[in-house]
Amino acid sequence: MYIQNIELSQVNELNPDSVFNSFDWLSIYDDKLIEILGIFNNNDDLIGFYYYQNHKRAKIITHISPPFLSPSCGLFVKDESSNPSKKNSFEKKVHDLILSHLKNKKFDLLTLPFPSIFKDMQSYIWGRFGVSPKYTYQINLTESEDKLIASMSPERRKNITKSIKEELEVRESYGSVSSQQLIERTFTEQGLWYDKQVLKNLFAKFKSNQNSISYSTYQNDKLLATVFCIHDNAVAYYILGGFDSNSSASGAGTFSMWHAIKKAKEMGLKTFDFEGSMHPPIEKYFRGFGGEMIPYFCVEKANLKGKLVLKLRGK
Repeated sequence: MYIQNIELSQVNELNPDSVFNSFDWLSIYDDKLIEILGIFNNNDDLIGFYYYQNHKRAKIITHISPPFLSPSCGLFVKDESSNPSKKNSFEKKVHDLILSHLKNKKFDLLTLPFPSIFKDMQSYIWGRFGVSPKYTYQINLTESEDKLIASMSPERRKNITKSIKEELEVRESYGSVSSQQLIERTFTEQGLWYDKQVLKNLFAKFKSNQNSISYSTYQNDKLLATVFCIHDNAVAYYILGGFDSNSSASGAGTFSMWHAIKKAKEMGLKTFDFEGSMHPPIEKYFRGFGGEMIPYFCVEKANLKGKLVLKLRGK
């Protein structure tokens, strides 16, 4: 087995099932900015891939990480063996290959999360890389709406009840320029970096219920909050949100999210994934929707310069 760079067009050869491994998703990025690494077997057959962006951070350090909005490195590998021992050995071999590749890369900082299905991180630990747990919340959409509501925190239920009493209006917002502008404004107001071109490409590529779910909440035609999700055949993922920081309707964001969750259930999807956050207030907000906490792992490494910059930035 070996690893080498592949073109975006080769991704479709594998027919991956996750939206984050799809051609549409990866095409929102400039192919000059992301590296897609193919995993080949001994017969030179492409059997998997993963990806990351190698970019400058704080104009000083070289940082390897998933590209903007991607929650992980998107590792996908076809393994047709059914024997548990063989499956474990095969996965270990894949991670050994990735480790060897990363060791040969030049970087100051590396933070590379893996999809939650990959649990065996021993290769990286043995290779003297750091491994830390991260978390997301997932809602089981096969449950009834009543049970989904009952699983929420009192605060989230109150948000929904209050929004109904205030007669807030929720509308589908595919392709809504005002909703997209609210998302960008929220990034700016919170002092968060974002890639404007990637957002533009995302909204152009994911603009119908064939691959996305989008709802916005209004009061007297004034836009208060918006939620934007993407989905594949099984899972809806919350990707972006925006809110009017001057609005007194505190439950508008929850109301938009609840409609997105209901839409995902109506479409026959099995899971709604919040894509997690290690930021305490955001984690608390997601937790309030009553999903199951799901761990995933992030591989990390920093040289002296990378550690110094992180320390100066308080991270």
